Amino acid sequence: MLLRLYLFSLYAILFIFAGFSLIIVFNVNPFQSPFWMILIFYITIFLFWTAIFSLIGYYFKVWATNREIIFSHLLPTLRQSMLIAVAIIGLLFLQQLRVLNWWVGALLVVATFFIELYFRKEKYAR
Repeated sequence: MLLRLYLFSLYAILFIFAGFSLIIVFNVNPFQSPFWMILIFYITIFLFWTAIFSLIGYYFKVWATNREIIFSHLLPTLRQSMLIAVAIIGLLFLQQLRVLNWWVGALLVVATFFIELYFRKEKYAR
């Protein structure tokens, strides 16, 4: 039951926040909108990409392990998808500030990779 609830909520988040993101992209002028509208845009994009990468990562891990212990993939996949979404939002924010270069983007991606390695190390240290 927990697995169905998890997957249903991820699909619901995916479709709801995809719609919100499209509404914001097509109806809001970013040059005249207040700060809170840009913040809502970043939050909706974050939740959309988190849901996308969670579903893709979960189904890939279930497929790669031949449907063994499917419940153990829930939390690590969610954590990894949130880190990927944070990297995407960080890249978008740096592009908005016009400070995004290839090496700045590479440093951000490497930093999120090291954060994931830290979480994996903590898991194996226990």
